[in-house]
Amino acid sequence: MIKNISKFALISLGMIALSSCGGTSKDKTADADTTITKSETIIKHGDKAENGPETIAYTVSPDTAVLGKAKEALVKVVEASAVNLQDAEGKSTGAELTVKLLVTNKSTLDAKKYFSIPASDARLQLDNGTSIPGSKESGSTEPDAEASTEAVWKFQVPANANPSKLNFFLDGTRVSVGIMKE
Repeated sequence: MIKNISKFALISLGMIALSSCGGTSKDKTADADTTITKSETIIKHGDKAENGPETIAYTVSPDTAVLGKAKEALVKVVEASAVNLQDAEGKSTGAELTVKLLVTNKSTLDAKKYFSIPASDARLQLDNGTSIPGSKESGSTEPDAEASTEAVWKFQVPANANPSKLNFFLDGTRVSVGIMKE
């Protein structure tokens, strides 16, 4: 153990001797420039984090829709927002609209009516007159009787188009809600 301490002491003394003998004022200036450069890099990195994609909030009116022939489904739009998408050159490639829903099965436990509302059956009507379905990957929601479930649906909006209506379908019924930028 004494040998290990002696070796460590010798190595430490050698390091101190090398660092105290080798420096000049020119090297100290180079070290200061390196520190400044690192500081500038950190600032630039922070700017990039602040320059994320633009997010657009939407207002939905009315925010609820009752669906089904027996009016068993209550769909409430909790939130709607879009993220603008760009290519590597900064050119707009469209937007991804995300709609958060709360779907309630209004049937009683005795009646036990079940339904499914898939995102792929919904249609987002755009201001240019076209309609697009929801993403199949968004899935569907199937609430139990007298229960509510949350759903998040995504729509790919093409460039130079804006959403104007969201259409829900269930059991031969159709209900539309308006979507406007806040």
